[in-house]
Amino acid sequence: MQQLLHPICLTLAVVGFLILVSPPRQLGQDRALAALAGVYGLSALSFLVSLDPVWRLLGEATGNPAVGILASFGIVTALMTLQLVVLANWVLPQERARRTVRLCLTAGAAVIAALVTLFFLLPVTGTVAPQAFTAKYIHSGIYQAFLTLYIGAYAIAEGVVAVVCRRRAGGTGEPWIARGLRVVGAGALLTFGYSAVRLVDVSAAVFGLTHASAQAENLAWLCADGGTTLQLTGFFIPTLAVHAVPRARAWVSAYRNYQRLGPLWHGVHEALPTIALQTNRNAAAGRPPLWGTSWHLYRRTVEIRDGQWALRHHLDQSVRSTAETRYTTAGLQGAELAAAVTADQLREALSAYHRDESPHAPTAYADAGTRDDVRTPDDDVRALLRIAAHFTTVSPHEDAAHEDAASRT
Repeated sequence: MQQLLHPICLTLAVVGFLILVSPPRQLGQDRALAALAGVYGLSALSFLVSLDPVWRLLGEATGNPAVGILASFGIVTALMTLQLVVLANWVLPQERARRTVRLCLTAGAAVIAALVTLFFLLPVTGTVAPQAFTAKYIHSGIYQAFLTLYIGAYAIAEGVVAVVCRRRAGGTGEPWIARGLRVVGAGALLTFGYSAVRLVDVSAAVFGLTHASAQAENLAWLCADGGTTLQLTGFFIPTLAVHAVPRARAWVSAYRNYQRLGPLWHGVHEALPTIALQTNRNAAAGRPPLWGTSWHLYRRTVEIRDGQWALRHHLDQSVRSTAETRYTTAGLQGAELAAAVTADQLREALSAYHRDESPHAPTAYADAGTRDDVRTPDDDVRALLRIAAHFTTVSPHEDAAHEDAASRT
């Protein structure tokens, strides 16, 4: 049962860890998020060392065939400590959370130190598979103390998690956090089945009773891995809502806006290729990059503005006046009117640039009067999107001529 469930839990923990550490700079800004990433990373490591091939490899590398049990227990103790750190940062005021975190870390370190001490007193003979380790050494008094200390700390930590999650789930105003805490609490309660079976093992060995059956052993691992799965899922629910979903939305928005600015950027870039900091095949093909999309979007806005500035010497007042009259008649006003007129000015300025013509009556861009409203890069993206919505490579006069020719034929 253990070797069947552990790979599933390992996969879940690795996926969660990779999502949480991207981008890594957020971990330094959010202690709870950093601790949660540690929970997922240590969970993955605990499942990994309990797999039979890794267990044997550790034994061969260290010369101690039982070192896997110490690694597994120590890692689980550390991740349980970090679970309490996450909850403290989530549900307690900042100053109280700091004191609680220090207490949890101290207690976790003390338990790990005691486990290490007892482990090196344990007489080890031969290589034993992880699922058979307890059955072989359960009659050793040192292992009984070792296992009791671990299970006691494990059960206490899970009990605290269950109580805190139950109490705080109903008191938080954030529905996603409440749902996540309820799932975490359910997982903590399920792990009590593992602790109960292990304590029965120890009691049976101490009093000379019959050892637990194979069914009880399977139940223990089902409770342990099932509870851990619920906890990993529960911790990830609010993280997904608070971090992953907003990041995904921001990526989709940047990806879409990058595409919407494409025709405008290509029109300017074709005439002024030097505006591009770095032109790659994806940009040339109009495909947004999958990584760093926001940065590439803001870079594209800067390049369009650079091109707009370089074309300012080809702006003619007649083009602006004609465009203003046409779009005002169409009902546009304010920023939308300025954007539409600027799009016409850019198109005609590009034509004049290719013909190397100077304007008869120089003028400024119609959107120059709205620049005071552009205070952030996002504001500039929105302003350029308005221009891009009206930008075409064909002038209104040429378009009308094409339509007239089509009607005559």
